[in-house]
Amino acid sequence: MAEKLDFEQALSRLTEISAAMNDQNIPLEESLKLYGEAVGLIDICKRRIETAKLTVEKIEKIENVNNEA
Repeated sequence: MAEKLDFEQALSRLTEISAAMNDQNIPLEESLKLYGEAVGLIDICKRRIETAKLTVEKIEKIENVNNEA
């Protein structure tokens, strides 16, 4: 299910997890569960950013070719 999240959704959930983990009353088991979820969300965000970066590079390359013509 997490794989279907877009960047903004994953980042929003990471913000929620961060706030929850800053709660000093959270049990250890819950902290570990949230940490695991956060690691997965960070991976999703990294992949979405890398995809966006590659897209921008492709657009810039096309634009450079068009400007040279």
